[in-house]
Parts: sequence; structure tokens; C-alpha cells
Amino acid sequence: MGCFRSADVRQLLHNKFVLVLGDSIQRSVYKDLVKLLQDDKYLSEAQLKRKGEMTFANDSLVEGGTLNEMHNGTTYREVRQYRTGHHLVRFYFLTRAYSTYLESILSDVQSGPQPDILIANSCVWDLMRYDDKHLETYKTNLDRLFQRLKEVLSPQCLILWNMTMPVGYRDNEIPQYTAHNLRPNIVEGNFFSATLADLHKLDVLDLHYHFRCNLRLRCRDAVHWNQLAHRMYTQILLSHVAQAWGVEAPKGQMVEDASPFVNDSPVLTANVPPGYFSPSGPAFTNHPFFRRNFLFPNVPQPFNFNPFPHHVPHPQEAWKIPTRRAQKPRDGRINPYARPPMFLPGIY
Repeated sequence: MGCFRSADVRQLLHNKFVLVLGDSIQRSVYKDLVKLLQDDKYLSEAQLKRKGEMTFANDSLVEGGTLNEMHNGTTYREVRQYRTGHHLVRFYFLTRAYSTYLESILSDVQSGPQPDILIANSCVWDLMRYDDKHLETYKTNLDRLFQRLKEVLSPQCLILWNMTMPVGYRDNEIPQYTAHNLRPNIVEGNFFSATLADLHKLDVLDLHYHFRCNLRLRCRDAVHWNQLAHRMYTQILLSHVAQAWGVEAPKGQMVEDASPFVNDSPVLTANVPPGYFSPSGPAFTNHPFFRRNFLFPNVPQPFNFNPFPHHVPHPQEAWKIPTRRAQKPRDGRINPYARPPMFLPGIY
């Protein structure tokens, strides 16, 4: 992953048209790219949460949003655009991978300038709002989407299909039939979308893999992500674009001065002094568990690896690990716990 500053992004995307299609996470991808084109600061928490506003960072609302009725239904529309003398970034909000609304978007693309980069993703809404328990409709729509993109867009357009990032769920926000299926269904949907995109010769970015160990960067709803995650997201996208175009990505640290607290973002700024989170800082030395020796039963203590003199025998008793209590076999099984119940197909 490269380290793109604002000047690097302006140079890489000079005289380029970037088109972003997707849900609210892709809207944040659009916003972070627009923000990075102007300066190196992160998005604020309010900018991440706000939707349908008339303007954001010198962009404009073209259609939908506050120009119409604001709601959370599948018919919600929002079209945004950021335009300067040498850059054009446009965003279309999608609630489904393929629909009649997508065909209207493709007609706009055909009548207007052809994009140089297309960044697309659609999965969470497809699985949550359309009662597609077995993902059959989603797979069909993906195939139609990729086929139509290849037919409408020019061969020089770089099409990037972004796999969905890891999600959680809250019972009061997600329909009951998907409350226990969303996370594995996201994995299954990512598998089919990546497979179909590869069959259509499209570029695929596995964002689920990149952020699988960064779940702490998710917001409270366990679906959206904070501004640090989206800046990493943008850096991954730009690194792939640079590699596809044969441009050497800049090297260095992603955040200025190697600290995320130099920004004015309310989420990343907490009046934390430098070195607070270092191993010798107050966050560790003042912690009640600092340098406390915990003794757990039946767990051997760490070995002393200091060299022993030749005339002193090695303490072999330190190598002895307590043996587990032997369990009587039950129905040919050694596991002492009861046999788990059988689950219905598709229920996880």
C-alpha cells in the first residue's frame, strides 16, 4: 500500500473522471477521495454521518438527497459531483446491484464523458432489504451488472469491484431473517462477486481481507467505518490504480508525523499527548494490570531461558505440562461435551 498525499493524488488523477457506485460506505469512499484531493486532513465524524447535504468540501448535490424527501428506503437517490478544472469525481447511491435505476445511470454515462475509473460495490442492501435469503437474485444481478458495464464503458476504463468489508449486526436495525445470516452471507456474496468479476475480466479488491484484523475501526453500528479506515481504503484504491497504470506509488507513512492525532477530526483527536500509547507511556504504566503477574491454574509458568552452568542439570520438571483428565468415550466420540444440535440449512 502506497502513501499518497494530496499533491500525489492530484497528479495521479489529473484530467481523470472517477465514478463511484454503491451504498453509504461507497459514499464515504467518495467523500474521502474528494477530501484528499484538496488537503491531507481526515473526514470529521459529522461529515461521515451526514448524507444528502447540499454541499460537501466544495462538491455539489446533483440529484436526490435533501432536494427530495429524505428516507431510508430502497428508493432513496443521491447523486453528488466534485468538479475542478482538472478533476471530476461523481457518486451515485445504489441500493441494488442491478435495477432500472442503474440502467438510467449507464445512459447518463453514455451521453456524458466516459469515466477513466469506475469504483463499484453493492452487497449489504441486496442482502438486507430484498428478502434474498439464498443470494440467487444477487448472483443474477451481479452477472447483469458486469455484463452491462463491459458493454457501456470504454475498454480503457479501469473497473474496480470492491468486495464488501466485514460487518456485524444489531437486532434493532436489521430484519430478523438476516440477523444471524448477514456476516456469513457477506462472505458468500464476496466469493460469488469476486468470482464473477474475475470471469468478466474486471479488477477485484478484497477489502474484506484487508480489514479483517481492523474491526476496532468500525463504528457502533458494526457496518460503517471511521475516517482512519476510509483513509486506508483510499490508499489501497490509489495504490491499485497506480499499479494498473504503471505509476510508482509514493512510499512513506500514511499519516503525517506517524500520528493520527495531528488531525482536527473529533474521532481521532482526544487531546492525547505524544507518546501516551507507547509501551512506556501513561496508558500502560498507569494501567492496573501493568507488570502484574497472573497465575492461572494448570498453566505452566514461562521457562527461564537464561543459560545454565555446565555443572548444573537442566530443571526437567519445568517441561512437565499437566495432563488433561481422561474422558470416557460417548457414542464413539472423545469430546466430553454433548453433541451439538443440527441446524437448518442456511441458518448460521
